[in-house]
Amino acid sequence: MQRIRRVAATMVAAGVVSCAVTSADANFNLIGFNFTTPGATTPDPQNWNRLSVSGGSTINNVIDETGAATGVNVTWGGVPQGPLYLSTSTLAPNATPQYDYDLSGMVGYGFRAGSELFATLSGLEANTPYEVWFVAYRGGGAIDNLVSVSDGDTIDAFSFAQQLPFDDNDGRFIVNSTVANSSQNWNDLSIVVNSSSTGTLTINWEGQTQTTVAGALAIRVIPAPGVGGVLVCSLLLAARRRR
Repeated sequence: MQRIRRVAATMVAAGVVSCAVTSADANFNLIGFNFTTPGATTPDPQNWNRLSVSGGSTINNVIDETGAATGVNVTWGGVPQGPLYLSTSTLAPNATPQYDYDLSGMVGYGFRAGSELFATLSGLEANTPYEVWFVAYRGGGAIDNLVSVSDGDTIDAFSFAQQLPFDDNDGRFIVNSTVANSSQNWNDLSIVVNSSSTGTLTINWEGQTQTTVAGALAIRVIPAPGVGGVLVCSLLLAARRRR
């Protein structure tokens, strides 16, 4: 969205206001999910959905970062079925990547020794690319996850490692496969996957040499070319009216 706004501002300055592209409305806001304890006093990032039921659960019609209902559902838990332990920990002062608002509330995490964690998102737009962020977090311990993600109708279509040695973990986020810090931008750390033909996405975390841990996850639909045109045109006209 910030990139679109910059393009619109440039075009307004140049006197370009013609708009001919049309498309259906869509929700391009981030949808975030934060593993943490029910009684955690640290606020979640702005309007992120709190996953705080030990053993896993389902939340229907989750909200996006603006607080609007989305029609998206999330189910999470352990494989095999069993307790999902939840905890919180102290974050390193320079660990949080930059975003439109503060993300340092991702200080909770879910963990299971000797087993796996999963999350399934449903109610997504079918056969559609999404930006995704999978965050591993655990204060004061090594992290060694293998994350497997669906792509289209293929379950576990690809996998990547999340690794952080004990001595290097002073309270660090691993965002997808990158150990994050405050000099990085959240938007630059995403990867792109496609939802299935039924509008689902499945994620599986499996500890390798360490306990399985998951801190947070987030998704954001990628606008189709025509939709991006509509957004630019709307911003152009609004900016033109303000001049």
